[in-house]
Amino acid sequence: MKLKPFNHSNVLIAGPARNIAEHIGGDIKALFKAASGFREVRGLVIESDSTDNTLVILEQLKNTIKNFEYLALGQLTKKMPKRTERLAYARNLIVEQCKFNEKYKDIDFVMMVDLDGINRGITKEKIEHCWNDQHWDVVTANQPNAYYDIWTLRHPQWCPKDCFEELRKLEKIVGEENACRILISSKQISLAPTLGMIEVDSAFGGLGIYKREAFITGQYKGLDTNGNEVSDHINFHQDLKKSGYRIFINCELVNSDFHIDPKPLPPKKRTSYFLNTIKLLGISLFGKKRFHKYLNMIMNN
Repeated sequence: MKLKPFNHSNVLIAGPARNIAEHIGGDIKALFKAASGFREVRGLVIESDSTDNTLVILEQLKNTIKNFEYLALGQLTKKMPKRTERLAYARNLIVEQCKFNEKYKDIDFVMMVDLDGINRGITKEKIEHCWNDQHWDVVTANQPNAYYDIWTLRHPQWCPKDCFEELRKLEKIVGEENACRILISSKQISLAPTLGMIEVDSAFGGLGIYKREAFITGQYKGLDTNGNEVSDHINFHQDLKKSGYRIFINCELVNSDFHIDPKPLPPKKRTSYFLNTIKLLGISLFGKKRFHKYLNMIMNN
């Protein structure tokens, strides 16, 4: 089935937010600008647990950007202490809004996004390029130097299982650092734009564009049956695949700017192994740009 032309389509830009006052204003403006080729652009942010000025900025955005809204859920951490559970809860609210809120009944595509700075490099041309291929139901983002989101990636050969679940098993044999290199770092490869569309079972990378009919068939889950944290996108994408929808990484849909990390000071010998391991895990989970952003936040507090 051919894609509905973007210039005849309505898109909803949506995502969760917590303590991202530094980034959310710039991200929302960049995303609205990049989506300006659609017939109509709307925005919906689900906020919870912020202790910075995120809510203040969201209110400012609501008052200055047409069709932008947000829902503030208050404090969820006592009821949902694990981060991935809160993310799944917020994203499921977006699914429910698309299903049942009359305001969003004419949405054709949903652009699920992270709002912590990763999407500042998205452009109108990159989004519109996705319509050069007519075979996708979901298209997700790439990064310029190395595809970082291995936790959410599922591909029969590239990454068939949860990398962190496998890491916990392998580190008992080869050590934590080696296990991280084998199961995560080695898979964070550079995807040249010329590679085009890569079909996967799951991917995200900070941005995914979904056909409405595909989006409303899924449910996000942030915990496994044992209560362990998992990528909340995995169950969602499994639901979509079971319904026959196809998911791709578009290697030309690069969403983050080129980033050069400053060289850190050399650590003391006795702590170098521990710090290197933490760095590897941090970069594996968040990507270089986000890991160093969080590290700087911690150091400045």
